[in-house]
Amino acid sequence: MRKFGGTWSETKLDCVEKYTLGYLQAMQKQYWCTLDYVDAFAGRGRQALKSGTSPADLEDFFGDESERADTEEFLVGSAIRALRASQASARSFDSFIFIEADQPSCDELRGIVQSDFSTVENHVRVLCENANTALDTYVKSVNWTRNRALVFLDPYGLEVDWGLIQRLSGTQACDVWYLFPLGGVIRMMTNNGQIPVSWAARLDQLFGTHSWYAEFYKLSAQQSLFGDEILQKDASTQHVVDYVRNRLGMAFAAVSDAGVLRNSKGAPLFALVLGVSNPSPAAQKIALGIANHLVKDLSQP
Repeated sequence: MRKFGGTWSETKLDCVEKYTLGYLQAMQKQYWCTLDYVDAFAGRGRQALKSGTSPADLEDFFGDESERADTEEFLVGSAIRALRASQASARSFDSFIFIEADQPSCDELRGIVQSDFSTVENHVRVLCENANTALDTYVKSVNWTRNRALVFLDPYGLEVDWGLIQRLSGTQACDVWYLFPLGGVIRMMTNNGQIPVSWAARLDQLFGTHSWYAEFYKLSAQQSLFGDEILQKDASTQHVVDYVRNRLGMAFAAVSDAGVLRNSKGAPLFALVLGVSNPSPAAQKIALGIANHLVKDLSQP
């Protein structure tokens, strides 16, 4: 089978594929509902480095070329993994929705589905659209009393708006894996707290609040030589991860532990975390039991 992306990421997304298998096993007798798999940014990977982002923007957000290469290699094949897991399960997904704004990525993904997963081709929709808009339309179109969905959000940058998180959690029927762009967010938080207005506005959209600034910047006990107050940045990897989980916990009924994924130099790239929207304690226990077990060993040293 052809790979859609790179090879470095193959071991990094094992936990998502294994969760998909566990999810389908848990739902194998729930024939009263339709099961959807939804993958936003489904074709991200090499194509993202070639479209829509200037070298200067990439330098600011992802650091040097080697770090961008590691990021590129990570973002691969979640859509293919879901198709593979579904084929291996007694209860498969009833439909697959893959969303990607990049036309060449969509064309390549359609070709892979046709050649490698032809038996389920009629159950697969590849939407070449903005993920926030397409997911909003999807959420509004589904009868959530009869549907359940496993959603994977794996943006290349800060594309996911907080409003989308709220809409997905509001279904009370979606399990949502969120590949949060941890490294880029930490890099955008400048040491002196002087953050460009456009960056701050984008972080507001990402977190759904401006409270992140007060969370990560405190007044120092020291003053400058001119008596000015100095802001002190406190945005360690763990601090940001804890804040992200806390924010997600305000939307979802339950949130898993987070796995921190690092590049070849040990710098954080992403935090992988599951949000469970189902208000049932029994459903939350099953979902978190699987997810927490899988992310426990995910973080790299």
